[in-house]
Amino acid sequence: MNGGALHVHQASVGELQTAASTVLAPLAVTAVAAAAAPDAEGHGKAFRADIDAAAVGRAAVARVRGSAHLVRRSARAISSTDPELLKITLHGSPEPAAVDQGGTRSHAHRGDFVVLDMTRPYRLAAPDGCDVMAVGISRAELGPHATAVAGRAARRLPADSGAQAVFSGFLRGLGTHLDELAGPAQAHVGDALVSLLIAAFTGAEPGRADTATELVDRIRVYALANISDPSLCVESVAAAHGISGRQLHRLFGRSGTPFATWLRVERLGRVRRDLLDPAHDSRTTAAVAARWGIHDPRHLARGLRTHYGRTARELRRDR
Repeated sequence: MNGGALHVHQASVGELQTAASTVLAPLAVTAVAAAAAPDAEGHGKAFRADIDAAAVGRAAVARVRGSAHLVRRSARAISSTDPELLKITLHGSPEPAAVDQGGTRSHAHRGDFVVLDMTRPYRLAAPDGCDVMAVGISRAELGPHATAVAGRAARRLPADSGAQAVFSGFLRGLGTHLDELAGPAQAHVGDALVSLLIAAFTGAEPGRADTATELVDRIRVYALANISDPSLCVESVAAAHGISGRQLHRLFGRSGTPFATWLRVERLGRVRRDLLDPAHDSRTTAAVAARWGIHDPRHLARGLRTHYGRTARELRRDR
């Protein structure tokens, strides 16, 4: 989702399908028999769901509470133009949810995480009284960690200790305060969300990372430490790590995002965050951009319009 918040209370199953498809990607949602079963007095039990969703940084976060339902991402619904999203769910329902993707099946109990790859078909059966937090995030945002996170698709990950417990607590708090995030706070919380997600899922199965992944991580750290340097580029970063520019291109090609694209998005994200922060109102737009290594006003204007649909002036005016 591009921004703002979405709240639909006492939603019908059709409204839940529309909301879920808007926040993430096209999904089919149907009520299951339990949601329509008669109560003790013989009256039909209407389906209902409460949906709260918002953009948090460059991720979409939603909380769904309500009746039992089935969520399906069919092969027919998947398009080559869809973003390559991963959906991370945190389950708080009293009864387990059933998950199936690519032949891998599991039951997610209260306090469990489950990853679903939106580029492949899946099925998730949520029980009555469901309470699910969902995060939709692109593979590009996770960089070289995307493969590790996607590799856990449809397998439950308990959140009872370590980084998983920290991330779980963070998401639960986020779910009750989605309306209160705006401007720089939203951007900072978005950064924290991505960092905690990576910590929770890459630390879930200890093991030695491959050498290429370790090198990409070191390059990212180096680039972020020097992000204000306008001369930072493929050639300078490659030279600092004793490899050729071609090797650097090949390394970042594995993550699906070229180095130059990744660096541009990181810079623009920091410029946007500062423009939304009243603490930087005394700085000109040029000064804010220069702080993050962007000195060409045309490049800045084009980047902000492309990634955020706003000019610098509009970002400051509409915060």
